[in-house]
Amino acid sequence: MASEISLENVLRKCNDLGRYQIIHYIFLNLITIGSGITTYYYVFGVAENSYRCRLPGNIWLDDDQYESKNSTHQYLINQWQKISKCNNYNDTICTSFVYDRNTFGRTFTEEGDFVCQNKLKKTWLSTMYQVGGFVVLLSGYICDKIGRRKMIRILTIILFIVPCFTQIILQTVEMNINTKFILLAVNQFFSSVDAYPMVFLLLMELTSSSHTSLAGNSALIGFTIGEIIITLFAYIARDWLRLKWIITCYFALILPYLYFVPESPYWLFSKKKYNQLEEYLRKIAQRNGRSDNEWYPLYRKLICDPRLAILSTKHASRTNKEVILQHLPRLAMCAFIGFLTMLLYIKISYGLAAMSDVVSPYWNIIIGAIVEGFGYISASILITTKLGRKHSLILYSLFTCLCVFTIPFTMTSYPIVTIIISQIGKFTISGAVSITWIFIPEIFPTSTRGIANGIFVFSGRIGAILAPVVDVALGSEYIKITFYVYSAFTIIQIILIHFLPETRNRSFHTDEDEENDKVNPIEILNETMNRSIPTILRNNRVDISHTRF
Repeated sequence: MASEISLENVLRKCNDLGRYQIIHYIFLNLITIGSGITTYYYVFGVAENSYRCRLPGNIWLDDDQYESKNSTHQYLINQWQKISKCNNYNDTICTSFVYDRNTFGRTFTEEGDFVCQNKLKKTWLSTMYQVGGFVVLLSGYICDKIGRRKMIRILTIILFIVPCFTQIILQTVEMNINTKFILLAVNQFFSSVDAYPMVFLLLMELTSSSHTSLAGNSALIGFTIGEIIITLFAYIARDWLRLKWIITCYFALILPYLYFVPESPYWLFSKKKYNQLEEYLRKIAQRNGRSDNEWYPLYRKLICDPRLAILSTKHASRTNKEVILQHLPRLAMCAFIGFLTMLLYIKISYGLAAMSDVVSPYWNIIIGAIVEGFGYISASILITTKLGRKHSLILYSLFTCLCVFTIPFTMTSYPIVTIIISQIGKFTISGAVSITWIFIPEIFPTSTRGIANGIFVFSGRIGAILAPVVDVALGSEYIKITFYVYSAFTIIQIILIHFLPETRNRSFHTDEDEENDKVNPIEILNETMNRSIPTILRNNRVDISHTRF
């Protein structure tokens, strides 16, 4: 439990889940919805429609539609496709194709004929999107330096400006397919440079540990809403570039809110910005209907606590390298967990979208998003029970392992059963993702929370990159092997989770909380006797003229 004098308890006195938090949760989650929208663009914008070889002009003129025009046309199509839809009957490679636009409309896969021997090339667009997420490793580090608020503003503005600029060029300039591919790859890269990890941290740091699971879960639910919205956008647009413009318009609506984004009280406290912290706490208290008398006395005790001066000195003497090395084993375990959970999440999610022969891909994504939402909600409830974070994550990982291991036995003969098992897998992997996004930040102190979360998300991006690339590279003949390998990796993950600490009912701690119990009582007594309150405040960078006593 949190000590009596702590920032967490000050937040509780200000009301840790009142009108102030709820208003900002609503608007901050517009950004998390945007993350879901951009993540699933690849599913629709680069979808593979049904296709066939185009008949040569000397056999049939104007063969420009997928459906046959008459019985003679159908006969010629059947003869031409005898070997496969990538070869003609003379076993020469087909270089021109006709696509069925009934499902996805005009996709970028059709634009560049990224099928058959060119099929692997389109996965680079998914790869570029995930590589853009690597920026989180740098942005997480900078976030710990300049604050959550500034980082959210910077990333969201970049996410809007660069894709908008590339889309203007794509829309107005005539170019070959290779140039279009490069521009769309750049667009995908910067579409991934979103503020989702920073927003997630800020949502958790606007409240106390009593509500961090609820705050984090709101971001995850926002992501699933984004999945549903992009599905509706894609159904309306029916064109890969038009869909990009609709997404850009969505982010244009978010930009005005960036002016009102709050700062994390925990970050302000860790950086000794006590004047700004007091201002934010007063805003929170006033908006939540609390008077200064309810929270200010405890806040004054907090910043005047002699332990604060002692621990501040200790932490100031430690370099970032020393802090990171201290947590290196834990960081490595969290990196592996992030890698595997996202790899499984993308494999199951994209797999459901590809099952268009059984159920409409639009309904697959919408149903999957609903299932995913239930997975997040169930996980947020389960982690508040006696199972806690750690054992709940083990449970969801175990059930995901069973689903992944079972799919190869049903995918060929029982497609409906495969979809059901995949949806169960989507439910369990979503629950696992939910827990990791809440659990990982709770393990680390404020000063390293951004970089730790950055490493976690960075590793997840690597997993997300590998999932579609491995599937396309192996092909349908060997894809079953991946399910067995991933199941084995999940068992390793379960073993690693066992070595992580449980964070349920623990303070969403600052650096000072982390070593609070290590402070020698004699040091506290000496600090109290030898240093007056004004001296303590001055050394902690507090402007006494603006502090009420």
